[in-house]
Amino acid sequence: MRRFNRVLDAILVALVSYHLIISPYTKVEESFNIQAVHDILKYGVFPIENIDNYDHKQFPGAVPRTFIGSLVLAGLTKPFLAFSAFLGTELQGYEVQTLVRGILGLVNALMLIRLRDSINRIALHDRRSRIKGSIGFWYVIFLISQFHLIYYSSRTVPNFIALPVVNFAISKILVGDLSGLTLLAFTGIVFRLEVGLFGLIIAVVSSLVFGQSNIFVNVFYMVIGTILGGVASVCIDSYFWGRLVIPEIDSFIFNIVQGKSSEWGVEPWGTYFQKYLFQLFRPPIILMMAIPGLLSDPADDGTKFGDRTAVSHPARHSLRILFVSSVLFIAAMSFQPHKEWRFIIYTVPIFTLQAGNGLANISMKWSLGFLNKLLVLIIVCLIGVSSVLSLSMGYISSFNYPGGDALEFTNAYIVQHYNNNTPVRIHMDVASCMTGITQFGELQNELITYDKTESIIGIEPRSGIDITWVVEIDNRDQQLLESLQESE
Repeated sequence: MRRFNRVLDAILVALVSYHLIISPYTKVEESFNIQAVHDILKYGVFPIENIDNYDHKQFPGAVPRTFIGSLVLAGLTKPFLAFSAFLGTELQGYEVQTLVRGILGLVNALMLIRLRDSINRIALHDRRSRIKGSIGFWYVIFLISQFHLIYYSSRTVPNFIALPVVNFAISKILVGDLSGLTLLAFTGIVFRLEVGLFGLIIAVVSSLVFGQSNIFVNVFYMVIGTILGGVASVCIDSYFWGRLVIPEIDSFIFNIVQGKSSEWGVEPWGTYFQKYLFQLFRPPIILMMAIPGLLSDPADDGTKFGDRTAVSHPARHSLRILFVSSVLFIAAMSFQPHKEWRFIIYTVPIFTLQAGNGLANISMKWSLGFLNKLLVLIIVCLIGVSSVLSLSMGYISSFNYPGGDALEFTNAYIVQHYNNNTPVRIHMDVASCMTGITQFGELQNELITYDKTESIIGIEPRSGIDITWVVEIDNRDQQLLESLQESE
């Protein structure tokens, strides 16, 4: 089945690109990072006075966020911008935003593919079978049938900026290299603190439950990652925020210690298991296939479980370790009253790997009888249903960004109907800014002023400005947005 790998890889990248193209705008959860990338590209990072022009200086938000991910994205984007300028086709506005998101989407796709390659490396039964790479094959088939993971891969939500690093770390742990714990700890202190919790759970399960590693070595790996991440964050983020800060520590104090995250809504303990996992996997074929996947170990070398006198394969039980750790991680996250599916997205590739393992075992017994063939066909049909649902949800979600559409319409109208001597001010209300408006969408014209003052009543009149446009969403649009958000 390995001969299909490149075709499936191309389909995966194409699907990420498809969702990016039909939904080119961003929402409020993505705003900090995408605005930060814009400011880094436009103003640069030196001298320090340039930072005063950044969006976060005027709109700092409830808690600080790290600039490290935005710096990396901007750094990856700059060569493409330089090349396009060299060709005389300089990218502007939303074209640059699409490029930034495309780079993130590609990196996420490549790390998901790396997981496939890692599981194929440790699948010992492949060496005794004529069918090579069956686990990785079904894993990618399951991937491309999903919605949330693929749709959000190009979105600058902090969780999805952290996700490629998490998946790279998981790919190392999968082959028995527990130095991946260092990356998880680094990602936890820099990007999302829950990733550090996930790494800690993996360290404990690997050593104390499966006896596959040494707890003290695992803790050492995590301490190193935490120190490196903490130093990087305090040096880089303190520069941008103008004060000594590790953003994830501030976020932890604000959201967990002070309980401010509860203001965004609370849900019962079991919500992740009863609601969000089934929202992530529609229909729940991956959840069903993960159960038989748990019964077999791809890296089973015949060593008896618990036999400490034998040296087992370094990847022995690694998929089970990751799966059990994922379930325990979700259980631990369930104690936080405010819940979002994004907080457990790191477990989705692992569930998908386990499901691929389960279906690979079933499909290898294809010739054993009619019922086995019927079961495989039913599963394939359910995967098809999931794919149709995913594409449909992607299309529906593309209508979830009226602010971006409104600003593009306004810009086009102004360019067509007003001459270059007419000063124009465009006021954008809160709902519009939350549903697609970013600084990438602003026209580069000194006569056009963009104003994000929350209330239009508070706008100071400015001499010489003849026309004021108001970009806003009415109540009917707001109700439609809420219904669309529930579908995501």
